[in-house]
Amino acid sequence: MKISFLGGIGEVGRAAVLVETRDARILLDYGVKPSEPEPLFPGHISPKDLDAVVITHAHLDHSGAAPLLMLNGGVKVYATDMTFKLSDILLRDFLKLSGYYIPYEVLEVEELLRRGISVNYGDTIRVKDAEITFLDAGHIPGSVQVLVNADKTLLYTGDYSTRKTRLLSGAKYVPRDVDAIVTESTYALTEHPRRTDLEKDFINNVIEVTDLGGKVLVPAFAVARSQEIMCILEAHGVKESVYLDGMAVKVLDLFLESREYVQGYQLLYSASKHVIRVNDRKKRKKAAEGQAVIISPAGMLKGGPAAYYLERIYDDPYSGIFLVSFQVPGTPGARLLEEGRITVKGEDVEVKARVKQFLFSAHSGRSELRSYLRGLNPGTKVFMIHGEPDACRDLAEYARNELGLDAVIPEKHHKYEI
Repeated sequence: MKISFLGGIGEVGRAAVLVETRDARILLDYGVKPSEPEPLFPGHISPKDLDAVVITHAHLDHSGAAPLLMLNGGVKVYATDMTFKLSDILLRDFLKLSGYYIPYEVLEVEELLRRGISVNYGDTIRVKDAEITFLDAGHIPGSVQVLVNADKTLLYTGDYSTRKTRLLSGAKYVPRDVDAIVTESTYALTEHPRRTDLEKDFINNVIEVTDLGGKVLVPAFAVARSQEIMCILEAHGVKESVYLDGMAVKVLDLFLESREYVQGYQLLYSASKHVIRVNDRKKRKKAAEGQAVIISPAGMLKGGPAAYYLERIYDDPYSGIFLVSFQVPGTPGARLLEEGRITVKGEDVEVKARVKQFLFSAHSGRSELRSYLRGLNPGTKVFMIHGEPDACRDLAEYARNELGLDAVIPEKHHKYEI
């Protein structure tokens, strides 16, 4: 078995791992890296040179380049039904909102879905001499880890979380007798706070703001994070009006139709009965004017309905803007945290509303990443990807020095034999 990396090395984005067995060539993920002035794509590979593609989940850094593989004939693509449905939403939105040239069109997105073969958690398929097993990754609904078994056994973690959240139970698979593992390293330098403490802090801040008559804007990712925040508010009995806006509404309805992918379905269903879906300008205006909690994309304030609400509450000292995810450097959300300023209609302004960040991560943190590797046999080859260089280096040094693993930070396009 040989493995090479077309992206995702020393960076978070454009995940693409090529696995070659004696008879098969299998591509695991094919994502983009959102960047300015244009997104970055992984290394080129012809679909004619592939026997199968697996998409671990719908986030664009894992799926965003996959439609390119539908040009010139295409290839079989495997993912969960949820991943295909979410990818349809996210890829169409990517094309619609991109202010730059994307080398594929909606036709290729449609072809990706037409060629897609849905799998379930626990399923095993055969691609020539390779068996591929799909395991729950606990990252977002529909996300999988991939076990490739041929003459050797490889585990590709994709993005994963072992923590239970309001939506998901977390990844349960513990790697033991594998020959190699390709692991994400996103938060290898970050210890996540206890979920119960984080929720309590978030709810206390929401109540403090609303008790004073203010509004709370929660900019959140449309997929999973918005619905997670809904569930947290519901679980803690927040009585204020809760509005849900933008693409998060469409994703909520998809989750409600797909109960098998949401372990916290009952709570989500209950929350959905109380949330107010914003589907026209009148409701959006009402949400912005009243005492309420507003959950809306974009999570980093790069457009979306959240920008509309931000313009209307930034100068209100009684209101709050609560960011619930990591903010990529250079985004409006990152600038808000660092400088307390935003740009409104071309003018640089100071934000008077309360600004706080609550890191509700869907990735494993430092302790979880390390714990996940502890069950491996000494000498097992481990590839650290999907993280900034310092994060990959830290996890590799721990794996090498503390666990006796053969830890590697791979080079792009270099072929590694397992």
